[in-house]
Amino acid sequence: MLARGENIYKRKDGRWEGRYPKARKIDGTIHYGYIYARSYRAVKEQLLDKKAQKPLIYSGAAKEFYGTFGEWSNLWLTEIMAPTLKESTYASYSKKLQLYVLPILGKRPLKKITAFDMDKLISRLTETLAASSIHIVFRIIKSCFEAAKERGYVYLNPCERTILPKIEKRKVLALTRVQQKAVETESVKDIKGLPILLALETGMRIGEICALKWEDIDFESSIIKVQRTKQRIALPSATGQRTKIIETIPKTTNANRIIPLSKKVKSALLHCKKQSHSEYVITNEGHSVEPRTISYRFERIKQKIGLMNVSFHALRHTFATRCVELGVNIAAISSLLGHSSIKLTLDTYTNSFIEEQRAAIKKLALI
Repeated sequence: MLARGENIYKRKDGRWEGRYPKARKIDGTIHYGYIYARSYRAVKEQLLDKKAQKPLIYSGAAKEFYGTFGEWSNLWLTEIMAPTLKESTYASYSKKLQLYVLPILGKRPLKKITAFDMDKLISRLTETLAASSIHIVFRIIKSCFEAAKERGYVYLNPCERTILPKIEKRKVLALTRVQQKAVETESVKDIKGLPILLALETGMRIGEICALKWEDIDFESSIIKVQRTKQRIALPSATGQRTKIIETIPKTTNANRIIPLSKKVKSALLHCKKQSHSEYVITNEGHSVEPRTISYRFERIKQKIGLMNVSFHALRHTFATRCVELGVNIAAISSLLGHSSIKLTLDTYTNSFIEEQRAAIKKLALI
């Protein structure tokens, strides 16, 4: 029986067998080596070692890896991380390595990369990337080196003492009440404005709105179940295709959530359902749409009302800000937004709590 990994089989005696190319014979055919173990994982790890050999020299239990960072990062991503990552996350890791790391470190021997090299890399990245993006790229590099360290390919992780640029907290951009009213008024004029209304009234992300199906809406209980998201991801250049649309589970466990429907949204959804011939709520000529399409629709509405420098994501922030202004419990807001933690919600919307903070100071003054 073929297992999940390449060239790994379960034998009749209960053991797992892995096969790897060992050498070429005089006639050019491949001579294979074989690995046996009691578990799939043990065989997988040993095959990974074999693939990492360039050459791999054993001296007792010690191992030496002479490959480049580019070779190791490819093994790390495709052999170790790929089975545990969502397709979108894998694509993100691959793109960031290709764009920002491999041009600088790709041809350097893995073992010879030092903390000084990491400092130079970060310095280079600060010329083109925001601090938040640098932190994301750095976490990928650090995880890659940590995997090498765990396998004895490097003794120290050169990322340990790297100093990263400080992330400056940006003010959350939300619509004013007047702007929100103008957007709503324009959105309800056409069924294509439904995604805008959904974002304002539920706080759903643009990918979640694209992936919303009628089966996710319980009109009797007046709730929406957020169970999937849709996004466009970058593909390796070797495929000949630059991007593709994927539909997957939400980005975090908490993002899989239930949102109550307001009367306004419920009415709009029921009206849309009468005209729908698709399993998806938001469509274009009967076909489900992608985030880019919804963004285009929002751009047209913005142009009509003269609203500039506002992204679709600002509608989600507007929903959260209105909740804060109305005194909704922070735990409830966090749950509605599908945040991974209440701390994230607090950190994001701290500035929105100014009125509550003023009220607290007034109460303290009366003591």
